[in-house]
Amino acid sequence: MGVTIRDAAEADEAFILALNAASTPAVGEMDAKDYRDIAAQAYRILIAEAGGEPAGFLILIRPGSAYPSDNYGWFEEQFDRHLYIDRIAISASAKGQGVGRALYDAALADAARLGELRLTAEVNEQPPNPESMAFHEKLGFRHLLSRTSPRLGKVVAMLERPL
Repeated sequence: MGVTIRDAAEADEAFILALNAASTPAVGEMDAKDYRDIAAQAYRILIAEAGGEPAGFLILIRPGSAYPSDNYGWFEEQFDRHLYIDRIAISASAKGQGVGRALYDAALADAARLGELRLTAEVNEQPPNPESMAFHEKLGFRHLLSRTSPRLGKVVAMLERPL
């Protein structure tokens, strides 16, 4: 089954919110207001389709954004040139079909085109998310450090993928 990537449209909001809710605690909670606030700061929100149906999404934030995430803020303090992955979620029925890889390939292509030097992301360590950690390691992400997110109280692994 082929995977295609496109920009999210307003009509995708219900899909994104439902998939995000189904994916917690691997991703942070997000209601409609939170999503609209994030979308206002996002460089791009990508939708992956498998078999013509939405199967996942990824949110990208550029450097210099006013996005209030403390994890994003940590990366801003460390790096001038990075493209931040705020969150990614894949539907349970599409896992293992290359959806995550296709979304990350699109993010890597955007980062390169924009002249950024790396992708940045964090993955939960408490509560643990070993599936996501293994996925990121396979894609060449490096573990920079573990930190407690002050706002969320979660321990997260801060990751980078140099281009």
